Amino acid sequence: MSNVGENTRYFVRLTLNQRLQHIVLVISTIVLIITGYMIQAEAFVIESFGDASETIFMWRGWIHRAAGVLAILACVYHIAYVIFTKDGRSWFIDMIPRPKDVADIYQNILYMLGFREKRPDMDRFFYLEKLEYWSVWFGMFIVIVTGIMLWANYLWPKIVLNIASAFHLGEATLATLAIIVGHIYAVHFNAHVYPMNMTFIDGLIDEDLMKKEHMLEYKREVSRDENGEVSLKEGELARLTADYRQAITFFLNRIRGKPKNIDTKDGADSHA
Repeated sequence: MSNVGENTRYFVRLTLNQRLQHIVLVISTIVLIITGYMIQAEAFVIESFGDASETIFMWRGWIHRAAGVLAILACVYHIAYVIFTKDGRSWFIDMIPRPKDVADIYQNILYMLGFREKRPDMDRFFYLEKLEYWSVWFGMFIVIVTGIMLWANYLWPKIVLNIASAFHLGEATLATLAIIVGHIYAVHFNAHVYPMNMTFIDGLIDEDLMKKEHMLEYKREVSRDENGEVSLKEGELARLTADYRQAITFFLNRIRGKPKNIDTKDGADSHA
């Protein structure tokens, strides 16, 4: 937690390491998108460069490959980060989907439709953030594998390369739309933070936004600030297993015909 302004309380949302990873991924992705779509340009666009078109598109290919290698290195580093560092393991465990996410989706839909007075209390990462995180991994796997195949095109028959090219372009298009609509618009142009969410630069989130979007994490941070280090039973893995255990117990009790011991309206709100 940090105090940047006199009357505003801030919390650390992203560490320096995590912000640097984000910046590298952003730079490599932007370069990949620009240089990748250049090859899809119409003939008149290519011809508009005149005599320099051949040289420009030769460099386009090398820059695209270099950005691809940078993106691969970022992915490899992130895997090592979540395996070998405490912050990385904490990040990964909190990104694992859990039963509470299903309850949050249901309750948030009720809230948006006007059938619920308040949003459910979200944790460190709510369901849309988890969806985006795992979508990045899914998309990266496809574009990396197909990209390497297209790079080493002499190893593959034409039909295989055509399939790889279709998957490469299709996933790249889907990722571009997801970044523009699902991330840049929803995160940085969100009404709560307009015109931009600065967390990716300074790593901080103010108290009001923390309460609105991550109330359960806010409560833990305040408790930790007041009482010292978080207890073992409040750790990421303990909360994950407790959430699954509670959900399994709930469904087993329903199957056995026992009274439910979870309040379906607010139970997920109070459980991390």
